[in-house]
Amino acid sequence: MTGAAGLPASATAEARRVPGVLAATGVRRTSVVVPGGLEARTVTAQGIDPEGVERTMDLKVRSGSLTELREGTVAVSTAQADAAGWHLGDEAGLWLGDGTPVTLRVVALYERGWGFGDVTLHTETLAGHTVTGLDDRVLIRTAPDADTGAGLAGLAGRYPAAALVDTDRLTGDIAQDLAVSGWLNKLLIAVLVGYAVLAAANTLVMAALARTRELALLRLAGVTRRQVKRMVHAEQAGLLGTALVIGGAIAAVTLTSVVNAVAGQRVPYVPAAGWAVVVGGTVILALVATVLPVGRLLRTPPVEGIGLRE
Repeated sequence: MTGAAGLPASATAEARRVPGVLAATGVRRTSVVVPGGLEARTVTAQGIDPEGVERTMDLKVRSGSLTELREGTVAVSTAQADAAGWHLGDEAGLWLGDGTPVTLRVVALYERGWGFGDVTLHTETLAGHTVTGLDDRVLIRTAPDADTGAGLAGLAGRYPAAALVDTDRLTGDIAQDLAVSGWLNKLLIAVLVGYAVLAAANTLVMAALARTRELALLRLAGVTRRQVKRMVHAEQAGLLGTALVIGGAIAAVTLTSVVNAVAGQRVPYVPAAGWAVVVGGTVILALVATVLPVGRLLRTPPVEGIGLRE
């Protein structure tokens, strides 16, 4: 059950009393500020009443227990715990959304911080520290084959702007928002890559054309056009191989650090098609931006080429 205007704690209590409801958990979305390596950062958080939370919310707890969550305690995602250096039982210092500093004992570590937020607090800890003091939604678990539609509809009707939303619709809306965000990110990356390709191609072409006198001198010394092309191809193969190795190493270190900090995983996942596009595009760009200008230079008579200024 969601409420655009917010839902009081009584909505959760009433939902638990509806026949056929196994558990109900009020969720209050907020943000907190946690210490970082160089500076503090804001992370997504949620406030819940842990009663029956194991039936309504699967945080995939790795250690500890959400049943221990109460005022003065906190559960954090494994990614956030690693970033802040927190362990089970530690005292975690952070700032609530209104800037109030608090020190809370870590009672649980969970893996699904992306979907639920990196910090999970008891609603009593957030009391008086959010704008409205209301829950954003109530997660409800019903018994199999239980007829709870009328009871829950009546409950939603007692609160302004409240509505019942099933799991498929809720996750579908989230997936749609993520798809739009992903499309915008891809568009931005495409623009950045386009500018990078233009800059790289321009640099390679200018570097190739700057060798006019050098190649003309080689041809006047008796080197054939075929030999010059083979030399250029060998140079490009060596430079391209070195560039791919160095670029791959830099990308691996960067991606590993980012994925470890964000998702807590050591090895980043890159689709095989992605590798093929990046490597293939790099090879094609290097060859086209070098071989074609050199071919044009070789069509220029060496006597004319030797007299051109770079």
